[in-house]
Amino acid sequence: MRVQDQPAYILHHRAFRDTSQILEVITPEYGRLSLMSRGSRGAKSRLKSILQPFRPILIGWSGKGEMPTLTAAEPQAVKIFSLTGKALPSAFYVNELIIKLLYKHDVHERVFQLYESIVQLLADKNEVEPVLRLFEKQLLEELGFGLNLSINAETNEAILADEQYAYYLEHGPVSLSCVHDELYILKLHGKSLLDLHENRLDSEQSLRDAKRLMRSILNYYLEGKPIKSRELFR
Repeated sequence: MRVQDQPAYILHHRAFRDTSQILEVITPEYGRLSLMSRGSRGAKSRLKSILQPFRPILIGWSGKGEMPTLTAAEPQAVKIFSLTGKALPSAFYVNELIIKLLYKHDVHERVFQLYESIVQLLADKNEVEPVLRLFEKQLLEELGFGLNLSINAETNEAILADEQYAYYLEHGPVSLSCVHDELYILKLHGKSLLDLHENRLDSEQSLRDAKRLMRSILNYYLEGKPIKSRELFR
């Protein structure tokens, strides 16, 4: 198998032997995959400056199995993203979340597009917290784990902004006045649910509730796997 000129971003890289490295990349047509990049860590390698996270590149590879060999890499003729301040650890968090939630070789072109748009938003100095919460929500939707944020899961009625709700995993919100157990993961304001549903996190309450909800749900789908990049924020 030989692939050429595939758009890609490097999500992670780790050293292998003296001058090589193993790359985790995301592509629109082949999903997430691992590639062996031979000699690219060497002092004279021209790939050293190209194979960097958050940089749009075109790559080629060949070979079968779980780890084909990188055969080419060059920068795309587009703007290079500049990530500073909180945007940088936020982008590493985005990378780690994709690695942990997206199975290798599962093709999700919209996830690739979502990744590009999130990195662009972070580079453009947008507020980090709303960008991350909406990314988490949209990533789950693209992977088939979309959240019920607008309908009462018990009555099928619309969520009311001025009511309180208990949120159940893989079920959704139920009016707190109708809850008779403690199996829900947390309590939320109806307005917070609607704001997240409408991609409008413009109040402290909605942003705080969105963070609590997304963290609980992500912990469930991550099956206890820790997110190491969260330590960067501390």
